[in-house]
Amino acid sequence: MTPKKKKDRQEDRLELRYIPLAEARRWDDNPKLHDLDALVRSIETHGFGDPPKYDATLGALVYGNGRTEALERMRREGREPPRGIGLLDDGSWAVPVIFGVDAESRAAATAFAVDHNNLTLLGGGLGLTDLLALWDEEGLQAALEGVPGAAEMLTSLAPAEVDALLQGPDFSPVSAEEQSRLDEKKRVTCPECGAEFRPR
Repeated sequence: MTPKKKKDRQEDRLELRYIPLAEARRWDDNPKLHDLDALVRSIETHGFGDPPKYDATLGALVYGNGRTEALERMRREGREPPRGIGLLDDGSWAVPVIFGVDAESRAAATAFAVDHNNLTLLGGGLGLTDLLALWDEEGLQAALEGVPGAAEMLTSLAPAEVDALLQGPDFSPVSAEEQSRLDEKKRVTCPECGAEFRPR
């Protein structure tokens, strides 16, 4: 078996290009929820300084779908193009898009799309429930189950969290030993007298 030839490093580069907004193809299966009103306000206040990225393997924007949808709404509503957005000769909007460093598989592209959103929130002690609030949960499950291997490539969720997401919560009864351990965790120590009690 011949080892896979490594790509030339010069080929693996990012490039920023302005393309017509109408050609910035959003990911149809994107399960990420967006607050379009807030995105529009942010773009109008700060300009468009966070370009989306196109992934050729995915055939769509791997991130920046919400920002692109916000721009589409602004254009439809007849608003002025914000800073960072270009104007073409016919008056249509041109959006900056990052190209290059495409995923090596559709599974990798899907995992990256999920990770890119989750990783911005990690580091503050947020758990799975907090992260899932970003997503249409059924859509996220469908996106991960529909692309074999994508769930295993996630870096923003531990394997047990991925299992919980895909299989749902486990409501089966715990053993007596596990219940005792859980009850023990519920004990509270009074900071003044040191007495232990269980809150009711």
